[in-house]
Amino acid sequence: MIPGIKKNMIALPLAGCLLYPMVIKGQDEYTSGFYTRGPEAVEQLGREDASAGPFYIQFGDRLVLLPRITLSASYEDNANLSGANPEEAATMYTIPGLLLMYGAPDRNHLYVDTGLIIPVYSDSDRLDEEVSYLATLGGVSRMGKTSMQGRLGYRRMENVDTLVGARMVRKDYTGDLGLEHRLSRKTSLGLSGSASFFDFDDPRYISYWRYYGAGRGFYRITPKSDAYLQLGAGIDDLQEDVNAGGDAEFYDVSIGLRGKQSPKTTIGGRVGYRWRQTRDDAFEDVNHYIASLNAETSPFGLTTFSAVWNADINPSVGDAGFATVDQRVTLSASRRLMTERMRGRAAVFAGMVDYFGQEGRPVDPLDDTPVYDGREDDYWGYSLGLDAWLQYNLSIGLQYSYFENRGARGGTEEEQQDSSYDSGRWGLRLSWNY
Repeated sequence: MIPGIKKNMIALPLAGCLLYPMVIKGQDEYTSGFYTRGPEAVEQLGREDASAGPFYIQFGDRLVLLPRITLSASYEDNANLSGANPEEAATMYTIPGLLLMYGAPDRNHLYVDTGLIIPVYSDSDRLDEEVSYLATLGGVSRMGKTSMQGRLGYRRMENVDTLVGARMVRKDYTGDLGLEHRLSRKTSLGLSGSASFFDFDDPRYISYWRYYGAGRGFYRITPKSDAYLQLGAGIDDLQEDVNAGGDAEFYDVSIGLRGKQSPKTTIGGRVGYRWRQTRDDAFEDVNHYIASLNAETSPFGLTTFSAVWNADINPSVGDAGFATVDQRVTLSASRRLMTERMRGRAAVFAGMVDYFGQEGRPVDPLDDTPVYDGREDDYWGYSLGLDAWLQYNLSIGLQYSYFENRGARGGTEEEQQDSSYDSGRWGLRLSWNY
């Protein structure tokens, strides 16, 4: 974190994403901000649709290279995320990237996706002046009735962080692997595992590992979709906690859907319940429902409606032993405007973060945003965007996003003022091959 930036929140894993570019089809939250469509871009090769067919360089029969570059400019009315003394900031970035794939997306393949966010101009010393990085290596292998897929990733980025809700630098190291074996025409079994390390530059926050493994049983419910039951277990390993009191084990059970349920509707993800036990008995165990569910439908053809429901239990990186329950609902719509080469986007979301830890624990009077049992932060926001695809694989995008956080709802008036703020951001981009 750049010195002088106030720590407005301790944990807000789901709230900050609308200060990044809106996540659109072909882009996940891990790569958001780097303007990449990932392996999905290769699926569009050869299409004449200006909004889908990218420029590519082919080597032999199976190796494809897709370069890209974006120039972006933004204006924020509250770059320091302060409710009392907001500061404006204007920035410009160059964002180059490269996708290399061997194979085909619908068959066995291996890919590397890399990107940089290079600061070109900023009129504020509140923002990080170093280059941000993205590198992912992934692939899919199918052998008869068995399939395997995995991804390794590294990301260094400064923004309104999706884990802690403050402007800071975080480095993510991730790895996940999934294996599935088909037992019959309608049933299959799967195993998956992941390991992620969240590394914060600011010493006030606690870096930690999260390990998770799960087993799944799938049942085919329509020709193109499955329902499944998942049993999982994991560990949160806090790196700065000397006595390991903040470490925790958790277990969950959930049901989910994948695939396309009908020609116009897709529902994917899971809903379940998680039990989280902190190793230090002085801290409260947290049991709560979890969700990672999204639905998309195009009932009239021109407009696509989406809904996303997220809920998770995470360690509070501001105080070892405490945990947060983060919940958010997002509704969005995307529509073609007059021509295939222009689309409008709109989204609105609302959520809350609850804190669990030691009941009756004294609050540090020197901490401007204290963590305490029973604290609740509420937030909401919206985003409006317009994208147009031009000739020569060029596209242009304009977006406005607004975010409001109401912190420490159960705290004192001073705590609420210190942790509450709102922020608006205008963004303009010019992209080639995105």
